[in-house]
Amino acid sequence: MEDMMPIMHTIRPGDTLYNLAMQYGTTVQDIINTNIALDPYSLRVGQQIYIYPSNMQNNRYWVSNNEVQLLKQMNLVWEQHIMWTRMLLISIAENLKDLDATQTRLLQNPRDIADVFKQYYGIAVANKIQTLLTEHLTIGKDLIVAIKNNNQEEINRLSTRWYRNADDMAEAFSSINPFYPKEEVRRMLYEHLRLTTDEVNNRIKGNYAEDIRAYDMVQKEILRMSQFFVDGIVRQFNNLF
Repeated sequence: MEDMMPIMHTIRPGDTLYNLAMQYGTTVQDIINTNIALDPYSLRVGQQIYIYPSNMQNNRYWVSNNEVQLLKQMNLVWEQHIMWTRMLLISIAENLKDLDATQTRLLQNPRDIADVFKQYYGIAVANKIQTLLTEHLTIGKDLIVAIKNNNQEEINRLSTRWYRNADDMAEAFSSINPFYPKEEVRRMLYEHLRLTTDEVNNRIKGNYAEDIRAYDMVQKEILRMSQFFVDGIVRQFNNLF
């Protein structure tokens, strides 16, 4: 990197750190490391950052097909995670008849996410991820019901369990990959819980415009999380990419 001059990039609408990493042939973590004061979750249009490009071939920046396919898989399962959670929320809030079927489909998602990680970490790790995500969704469903019933004691109890589960997930993910710092994973998971709670509260109260805006925030956050997980795998298993 000492022999290479950084490029100054001005943030444009739609830019994400992962897209920039793909464009310049680097990694999200390297961009963050180069720009110490950068908030990776709050890029501003017009903001200028420095990027050290790499992986140049024929004067073009490239990313491997394996990385592209992994990103597609990871984005799909995490977007399904929030989509089916939202479907469950709507079913509970509106007393819909599809509740049982929706919950059954939602609870397939932990296995789908675990299967992506199983390709790199094996069955034992995948089973641990599946168990923790199943717990996350089960607690979340009970919390939606408690919020709907305005049961504050139950809300407090379940919220404590939900965040403790996030702590357990942060510990599990950080233990398998040196590029998954525990506090960073914990911060992302806590943000996911906070945004999801905003979505639930607004839906239950009938604040539908705010509910939709909250879901948009959940979606943006989950895609950033997906990018983080992909970047860590690519860096840890760079020989495969």
